Amino acid sequence: MSYLNSKTNKYLFIIVLLTSFFIVFIFYFLNNINNSNELLSKLENSLSTTKNLFEEQKRYALSLAILLSEDKEIINSYLKSNREESFKIVNKKIETLKQFQNSNFEIQIHNKDLTTYLRSWNLDIKDIPLASFRNGLVKVKKEKKPLVSIELGKRLNIKAISPILQDNKFLGSIEAIVDFEYLSEELKEKGYKLFVLLDEKYLSIATDLKNNNTISKFVLVNNANIFDLKDLDLNNLKDYGYTSNENYSFAYFSYYDLNHKHLGYIFTAIENNHHIDIKNSFDYEATNLNSKVRIK
Repeated sequence: MSYLNSKTNKYLFIIVLLTSFFIVFIFYFLNNINNSNELLSKLENSLSTTKNLFEEQKRYALSLAILLSEDKEIINSYLKSNREESFKIVNKKIETLKQFQNSNFEIQIHNKDLTTYLRSWNLDIKDIPLASFRNGLVKVKKEKKPLVSIELGKRLNIKAISPILQDNKFLGSIEAIVDFEYLSEELKEKGYKLFVLLDEKYLSIATDLKNNNTISKFVLVNNANIFDLKDLDLNNLKDYGYTSNENYSFAYFSYYDLNHKHLGYIFTAIENNHHIDIKNSFDYEATNLNSKVRIK
C-alpha cells in the first residue's frame, strides 16, 4: 500500500510539474503576444501621428508662403530691386510671426528667371541659378499656383512656394522653408524620436549635409542621435513598415520628390522595453501611388 501511495505521489508530482510548466509557458506565450500587439499598436499610432504632423507643417509652410507673396511691403521692395530694404522687411516679418507662433522658418525670394533674389539668412547670396535642381520652382512658374513639398536643395526641408503675380503675370516667387527640428520637438513631447534619412546619392545636391552623420547608405538630416539606429537593416526596406533593435522600435515610411523619385525614409522611434524583435515591411499598392500615404 505504501508502495502504491509512493508511486501515486510520484505521478502526481510529475503531473503537477508538467501542468505548472505548461501554464507558465502559456502565460509567457500569451504575455509575449500581448506585448507584441501593444507594441504594434503604439507603432501604428506613431506612424499616423508623424504623418499628420508632417501634413500640418506643410500646410503651415504653404500658408506662410502665400501670406508673404501677397505682402505689399515685400512686393514693393522686390519690384524696386532694393535687396537691402527687402532683407530688413522680410526679417522683420519673420520675427513678428515667430512671436505669435512657436516655430522656426526661413524665407527665400526668387527672381522671375528662377535665380536667387534674396535669402533671409544671408544678404550676400544672390543670382544663383536654381531651375536645374529645383523642380518646385519650375512648376510654380509654369502653373502660377502655390505648392508645398519635401524638396532637395543644399539642404532638405519642407518648402512651400507661392508665385508673385501682377495681372496674372509671373514676376517671381516667395518660398517658406521649414526644417524638421520643430517637428522633432513636437514628437518628443509625445514620447517619440524622429530620424529623417536621405539617400547619400543626393549629397551632390544637398551639399550642406555632407558633414552630417551617415548610416549604411543614408545621411541623417535632422538633429538626432545616429547611434539609436545601430544594428538596423536599412538595405532591405520597403515603402513603409516596422523594425527594431535592442533599445528601440521604429515605424518608418518613404518620402518622395515632386517627380515621385524616392529620396529616403522617415523613422519614428519608441523605446523597446521588452526587447521585441519586429520586422514588418510593406509596399504601397500601385493604385495608391498618389494617395496621402505617400509623403511628397
